[in-house]
Amino acid sequence: MEISFWQQRWQENQIGFHLDHINPYLSRFWQHLDIDAGAQVLVPLCGKSLDMSWLASQGYQVLGVECNQKAVDSFFSEQAVSAQIREIKDFRVHQCDNISLLQGDFFKLDQSLLAETSAVYDRASLVALPEAMRKDYVKLLARHLPASVKMLLVTLEYDQTAMSGPPFSVTAEEVERLYSEQFTVDLLHEEDVLSEQPRFRDRGLDYLIERVYSITR
Repeated sequence: MEISFWQQRWQENQIGFHLDHINPYLSRFWQHLDIDAGAQVLVPLCGKSLDMSWLASQGYQVLGVECNQKAVDSFFSEQAVSAQIREIKDFRVHQCDNISLLQGDFFKLDQSLLAETSAVYDRASLVALPEAMRKDYVKLLARHLPASVKMLLVTLEYDQTAMSGPPFSVTAEEVERLYSEQFTVDLLHEEDVLSEQPRFRDRGLDYLIERVYSITR
């Protein structure tokens, strides 16, 4: 799961994780976080997700982080907008209106880059990382995000002996282990969606549970 892995996936257009629509959990559950319009929302490992456009349309300042330049370029070209580009620390920043995408290594983020973040939207980040990196990911969030931050987290759980990730299976118990030391974890929704996901069913899965969490400091 090094950056080179994702670079190759984008280069070969193996991006089955990308949705061509807004994730329904975002519009359904975002209000539970009660985030003020105009606040900054971090979208880690964002790819070219249309969810960023939805958040921007709701009046939020979107801060996406993505390692792959092709993904960043594709996002702005598909939105038919041009971005101003500048360098900040280890990142190349692409900005247009209220969307800023940081192209670079997520694990090089620091407190100064996240100081204005009020919320995190994670649909594809935690499940994209193997277990050891998931621990480092949560540690980085806990260390560098403001104390008042709130998160909306979406995970998948399945029998990982039947299919290997990414996306990886992340159980409810693991979410508790990862976050509970620094955060309060509230389960908002869980559902077996295997019947709606034929590509996962075809890979031999018997269940595919999606869970949505609200996480607060």
